[in-house]
Amino acid sequence: MALPFDKKLTGKKVFLRVGPSDFRRGIRGMVSLVVGAMDRTMDEQSLFIFCATSRKQIRIVYCEGAGIWMCTRVIRYGRYPWPMDAKAAAQITVQELRDLLEDPVPLGHLKACGKVSRMELHM
Repeated sequence: MALPFDKKLTGKKVFLRVGPSDFRRGIRGMVSLVVGAMDRTMDEQSLFIFCATSRKQIRIVYCEGAGIWMCTRVIRYGRYPWPMDAKAAAQITVQELRDLLEDPVPLGHLKACGKVSRMELHM
């Protein structure tokens, strides 16, 4: 899967926040998780990945220049496989991030089951 910021991922460090995160937080709340709970600093060389309690949403928070980006991906079917204990993950590679962001249930399978129509793909 091509990430919207894929061209700049060389040399980046990717950190997972293990366990579910409360997505009612805004961008400042996510940054406070990075600094407080994850004990990291926001820098341009790091991406921070969070998963919602439902495991149907993922957020990527990263710093670029004088600002901070927060990207969200929501899936309708399936759930993201997410580590729940602290020993399961911390820092991952860029390829592991790409694998993680793959659709849990492939689109072809959803079409074959009749769960997704052509119209629903355009929402």
